[in-house]
Amino acid sequence: MTAATSPQLALPSGERPRPRNLLNIGVLVVVTGGVALFTTLIAAYVSIGHAAKVWPPNGVTLDVYTGNMLAITALMSAITVEWASFAVKRGDPAQGTWGLLLTAGFGAGFLLLLWQLGSKIGFGPGSAKIGPFAVIFFAMLASSGAVTLLGIFAVLMVLARVLGHQMTETNSEMLRAVAWYWDFVVVAWLAVFSAIWLFS
Repeated sequence: MTAATSPQLALPSGERPRPRNLLNIGVLVVVTGGVALFTTLIAAYVSIGHAAKVWPPNGVTLDVYTGNMLAITALMSAITVEWASFAVKRGDPAQGTWGLLLTAGFGAGFLLLLWQLGSKIGFGPGSAKIGPFAVIFFAMLASSGAVTLLGIFAVLMVLARVLGHQMTETNSEMLRAVAWYWDFVVVAWLAVFSAIWLFS
């Protein structure tokens, strides 16, 4: 056998392959902690409400319009983040970019509505008249705002990767993880919305 016709023997790379799905597992761990947080807050809200004679207390007027707009905005953002994930996985970064931009925009609008709701409610956590309701109510608003703000940063980070052509149909793990986290943000707010506006 001559050198030209001999089979080429190549050794595999000595580099250790990068573990897959680490980011997804990390997001699932974070989401599990978030589920525990919101479950605790909602359980406290419901149990204290059952013990109280009047719940919400007298003097509390909840803005139904803002609550509904928050829920609708959250639902629209869930649609756009899934659209972005699907588009990038299908090899269409342009639509993925628009989906992520809209998700970040809905997230910013959600935060503004949340701020408006908290600033115009007419009482604060230190209100002796309102008491436990104010503390739990503002804890749920603050927790919702914090997870949303973290979600916006994650969406903008993955948007930069999509714009830099670092996110492709074969390498979209980061986008999938961010979409899962954003879905958690939406579900967490819908649970808070249901506890405060639908079942109070």
